[in-house]
Amino acid sequence: MFLSSDFIKYIEEVLTQLVGNRFSLEKILPISGGDINDCYRIEGKDQSFFMKVNHATKFPNLFVLEREGLRLLKRVGGAAVPDVLTVGQFNDDAFLILAWIEKGERTKISQENLGRMVALLHKNTADAFGLDYDNYLGSIPQINKQHETWVGFFIAERLEKQLSRATDNGLIGEELLDKFEKLYPKLPDLFPVEQPTLLHGDLWNGNYVVGANSSVYLIDPAVYFGHREMDIALTSLFGGFDDAFYDAYQEINPLEKGWQSRLDLYNLYSLLFHANIFGGGYIKQVEAIANTYVE
Repeated sequence: MFLSSDFIKYIEEVLTQLVGNRFSLEKILPISGGDINDCYRIEGKDQSFFMKVNHATKFPNLFVLEREGLRLLKRVGGAAVPDVLTVGQFNDDAFLILAWIEKGERTKISQENLGRMVALLHKNTADAFGLDYDNYLGSIPQINKQHETWVGFFIAERLEKQLSRATDNGLIGEELLDKFEKLYPKLPDLFPVEQPTLLHGDLWNGNYVVGANSSVYLIDPAVYFGHREMDIALTSLFGGFDDAFYDAYQEINPLEKGWQSRLDLYNLYSLLFHANIFGGGYIKQVEAIANTYVE
């Protein structure tokens, strides 16, 4: 994304108000870290900031909802997150500015710290599955209509929403849809009953940052209250979490027996999401999981 001189001047003014004295912007450096957003490091003489930019009309309230998710993780869940400095808009460009975190190395200690943080996050519960507002998972709106049961929420607001989109995208047909219809009645006997738990909602290895001294920060949440094994399942899907993470989690908030055998079921949501975003290759994994439970 091209950043106009007027936009850069506006950001400089915003940061001046935030830091309390005149902020002289020296560099804006494009950096990696966003699948749908353009990300930058803003450098001044003595301070640096992280900024995301996207089209304000393409993803309405994207950064407002990200800010609220980060605040919820910190306020309710006690998780460490980057300080949210501001959310704003200049013409058609929406932006989010966070405190800059100097990245450290991923170590056994940082994995242990992450495991403890997620375990403590998952001790925060609610009366219903879902959330009192919708948000985003990546670029796709995530519907969080509240339900009394996990199975009801998982089917209606997670699987069915993605299956409908995949059908519209021509990725799946009646045969796979029929298998899901046969799977649904089995789910109450497959998922352990637990209270609705505050989830990060998109806990893959790109959504935590290791800082100095093995400190860890959660980023890019898609929060809601769900079954805590959802977060754990996603940690297993793309790697980046080792035994130290799981051991530390189990010490604080032990999972129900047989949790490893259930992870594929939870990951149906993430795999369908990835199929809808990146193409049908992920559908083969969805089919393989469905075939495990349905003849």
